[in-house]
Amino acid sequence: MTDSKDRLLPEKELEFIKRIHGVLIDYLDQKENSLVNPSMAHDNPKSGVNFSLDEPNDHDSIESLIDQYLGSAIDTSSPHFYNQLFSGFSTMGYLGEIIASITNSSMYTFEMSPMATLIEVELIKKMTTIVGYENGFGTFVTGGSNANLVAMLAARDRIYPKSKKEGLYNEKILCAFVSEESHYSYIKAGYQLGIGIDQIIRVSCDQTGHMDTDALSLEIKNAIHAGRIPFFVGATAGTTIRGAFDPIKKINEICKNNHLWFHIDGSWGGSVLLSKQHSELLDGSEESDSFAWCAHKMMGVPLMCTVILMKDKDVLRNINNVPSTDYLFHGEKMDLGLHSLQCGRRTDSIKLWLTWKYYGDIGFEKRIDRLFDLAKYAESKVRSSKLFKMVSPCESLNVCFQIQPKELNQSEWSTFTKNVRNRLVEEGEIMVNYANIGDISCIRLIIVNFNLRRHHLDTFFEGIETVSKETLRDLFN
Repeated sequence: MTDSKDRLLPEKELEFIKRIHGVLIDYLDQKENSLVNPSMAHDNPKSGVNFSLDEPNDHDSIESLIDQYLGSAIDTSSPHFYNQLFSGFSTMGYLGEIIASITNSSMYTFEMSPMATLIEVELIKKMTTIVGYENGFGTFVTGGSNANLVAMLAARDRIYPKSKKEGLYNEKILCAFVSEESHYSYIKAGYQLGIGIDQIIRVSCDQTGHMDTDALSLEIKNAIHAGRIPFFVGATAGTTIRGAFDPIKKINEICKNNHLWFHIDGSWGGSVLLSKQHSELLDGSEESDSFAWCAHKMMGVPLMCTVILMKDKDVLRNINNVPSTDYLFHGEKMDLGLHSLQCGRRTDSIKLWLTWKYYGDIGFEKRIDRLFDLAKYAESKVRSSKLFKMVSPCESLNVCFQIQPKELNQSEWSTFTKNVRNRLVEEGEIMVNYANIGDISCIRLIIVNFNLRRHHLDTFFEGIETVSKETLRDLFN
């Protein structure tokens, strides 16, 4: 028998972990009709939690704090959570998270994480092949924002190879082009790369949210005429608000004619490539230079789980190879830290790998196809209603609609829609967001939870209709 003093952890620590695992199982076993937003039904968490870090606490106190945290946390696993571009619970992803924490490895060297390295390499190979890169490579990053930054850094390195050592001093001004409905991370990347946010040119979109390619061509010509150097175009595959897919083939043609880096932000919509039925939305992606893909969104893997994929397999190593790393890297070709902006990096790949092993290609395809079917069902509910009005066509999994009661003027609909949404969220049972499309405020319903069914959407629309009627009564009483 192993002596207790030889244990990796003291027995009381192991017992406490087992106890907390029971608490977590109870949390996972909650009923489907539990509150999505429990903090709205209770006092402010600040009033009952000691947040200070001065004094030590025993196990009972820590368990109480864990209970308080779980009791106030937004339940993003609920089918009634429609608020963000992610939702649901992944069993394999959860297990991957536990394994990553228990082993506490880092992805910089093969020596440190041998199996995790092989897992990540296999995933990158799989995903680059799906995009259409014959000999590409990639790395896991901390999210879609970071993926877009890395892509833009690679593009800057290609246009100004000396910038890595010498910087941008005395060089002509670089400028990049993205749609006006692209993610704000591009603007931040302009600052982070040192070219300035004013050099991120927002190209106008058509009425349904797609980048206007005629406007793109004109913006490029105007930039050149002004003495600037265009170097990058970012298309969006699934915009944050509307879920629109930019015209990839047309944008690619413009990029090729102007020798520009062509990046696709597939953070939201990249997973559509797993569906034969809907992958045409990304036709032409194989011609891009880089591709961002968040598996923690449409693939249902826990946050964070994002890759940046490159058509040229050597790009990442070229932009990340710097001096003074010999203490860490000893010549092993499979040291993935050589391809990453980060040094220490979590083994996020294991949760995606386990999930993909469990579902297989066909499992993901069926689930994504069903999400598209559910989005169309939600759209049909809106179109058949006298109270709701679609603001933009449903191209993927975003259903954008406004509440338009006949008792109010058109100028009042936006404010009314936001008020109804806020009141619905305050009740705690359903959580959905709102967004602005032009000067119109609308409900942005996101269909992404693998456990979502039609009856959940029926409940959602019944709930929002009921709250709309209550809000109207309050306005006229």
